[in-house]
Amino acid sequence: MILVLGGTTEANQLVKIFVEKKWPAIVSTAHAFAGKFVPLNPLIQHISGRLDEADLKSIISEKSIRIVVDATHPYATEISRKAKIVCKSAGIEYIRLERDVGRIEGYRKIYFVDTPDEAIMLAYSLGDTIFIAAGSKNADIFKVNNLASEKKLYIRVLPEEWSVKRCLKAGFSEDEVITGIGPFSYNDNFLLWKKLGVDVVITKDSGAAGGFQEKLDAANDLGIAVVVIKRSIPEEDAYKRVEDVVDRLAKMIK
Repeated sequence: MILVLGGTTEANQLVKIFVEKKWPAIVSTAHAFAGKFVPLNPLIQHISGRLDEADLKSIISEKSIRIVVDATHPYATEISRKAKIVCKSAGIEYIRLERDVGRIEGYRKIYFVDTPDEAIMLAYSLGDTIFIAAGSKNADIFKVNNLASEKKLYIRVLPEEWSVKRCLKAGFSEDEVITGIGPFSYNDNFLLWKKLGVDVVITKDSGAAGGFQEKLDAANDLGIAVVVIKRSIPEEDAYKRVEDVVDRLAKMIK
């Protein structure tokens, strides 16, 4: 049995191939809504909720997991760290599928920082209307700052109650919280940012699958500055393509 740590476009693409090949798998996503995108099939079991090391150990033991494919978001570093530790301890295979970084050549007004704190401070210096397209996890960091009262901040998050509540608790008003399920198209970004009069966008390098290029293109055409929170250093042996992971699994499953 294969355990797929998912919640991404690549994970769903991978599971579709599993169905075609009749490979049974368990797909784990941090949030229940992500299950809507997991292919429906008797061979595929979906579970949701954040997993700690004990949860992973339990699933691996109870479900006789032989292989863990980590296809989580490149910024979901904590679950990847836990999965590697548990797989090593259990003596089973850990395979990392991590989307490639985005293309940045030819773009104007693009800045890179290491942390959300650095991102918001730089954004404050670049403009007055700031659009945050980096999730709700750090909503408090973006909003709880004495400079925030001088700026207009918008944040785009998942249309889930927990996500919106996190933003409201951090101090965003209802009109400052925009919900939607990405990846967003060039037109989605361009029209929204033009309407709001955005000066600066804070985002993450979510790669092609995460709509990173569409954000950069829209911002570039509008003359908007983009502040990118950098990824952690990728694993050297991580796979970049779904097809390569499938090839690796095919050799192991035979």
